[in-house]
Amino acid sequence: MTLFPPTEGKLTVRTKHDFDMVKGTQEVFRLLMEALANPARLVDLSNQISQFASNGRWLAPALTLLDNETGFFCDGSSELAEEIHFLSGAAQVPLENADFIFLSSSYINANLNAARIFAEQILSMVKAGTHRDPHDSVLIFIASSGKADISVSVTGPGVPPEGRKVLISATEAAWIKARDTMKFEYPRGVEIIMMREDNTFLAITRKAAVTWLM
Repeated sequence: MTLFPPTEGKLTVRTKHDFDMVKGTQEVFRLLMEALANPARLVDLSNQISQFASNGRWLAPALTLLDNETGFFCDGSSELAEEIHFLSGAAQVPLENADFIFLSSSYINANLNAARIFAEQILSMVKAGTHRDPHDSVLIFIASSGKADISVSVTGPGVPPEGRKVLISATEAAWIKARDTMKFEYPRGVEIIMMREDNTFLAITRKAAVTWLM
């Protein structure tokens, strides 16, 4: 699909992709559910993301999950936010009202503590559900970067009894530490999906417990 710039004064969206809005979204949905059902298991979306000329890491999940009854927040470029809105029909809303959040890793630097504090600020503002309506919470997609060289073990629903060991990056570690600091009381909480540069996705669900290994 190619969308050409409209007349001056109207929304300008530059999109060219071969993503099938029926088969493609079904495939992405299945893979996202696989990731959420199996915390810390890497799920590969390379085939689906490759069908986008650019921004595939954001657009593949956005076009799959968003519609005109959902609200999203995106900290990327205004063009990316406009593209998500144009293709999905979802409304751009303030961070605290978003059903889905898409965050870039541009703010992450070598200072892991500063990154964790930033993540805590974000998590303190988002929808985390209530005891009556735990489903009224956000799904956060984070474009992670950097070498995955921090060893952790994840336990909880969807994980073998012995736990699942995985290597994570400093970006991912910052968000996990921030989530743990928030101490959401179950069933409250948020789901987080890390979108890696190699197009593998890794989910940390609200009940997933993370142990830091030496």
